[in-house]
Amino acid sequence: MDSFRKLFGSLLTLVYHCFDRIVILGYLPFLTRPEQIVYFFRDVHKIYPITPQALRTRTVDYQQWVEAFARNHRIPIEWANNKALKAKGLTREEYVRPYGQRMERRRGYGPYFIFKSLEDGPKFNVVKLKGPTPDPDYRLIQRTRGRYTHYYFYIRDEVLGPFYM
Repeated sequence: MDSFRKLFGSLLTLVYHCFDRIVILGYLPFLTRPEQIVYFFRDVHKIYPITPQALRTRTVDYQQWVEAFARNHRIPIEWANNKALKAKGLTREEYVRPYGQRMERRRGYGPYFIFKSLEDGPKFNVVKLKGPTPDPDYRLIQRTRGRYTHYYFYIRDEVLGPFYM
């Protein structure tokens, strides 16, 4: 990040809205294609056959990591309740502002709040074919849409200031 800023900082003005999308689509594009999901599970993690449980286990491991990270760093983590926020006349950013101000007073940097939200987006399903195949463990990985837990990390950065991803 620092090298990028040094090289192109004078040429760019930008705001990070979806840094996670930049990272995934820019640096890890193979995680957006079904054939590369197969490679990731089968060749990198040695999981075969790829089953719905294998995908779910990976999701649960990530969710547990985020929860442990928040707990170990004393970062509040809450489900976003947009209706309750709207009833109070608040946006998410206004709701988390006191947490960011607390970090600023301590002159700290890093994540200071995490919102969880159920959202629609791209995901992968595992389909076992009905007919016979040369490999009885063969599964079809299909890109589809569905609901999943999305995390919004509110972060205070030394260079960028406050942002979320």
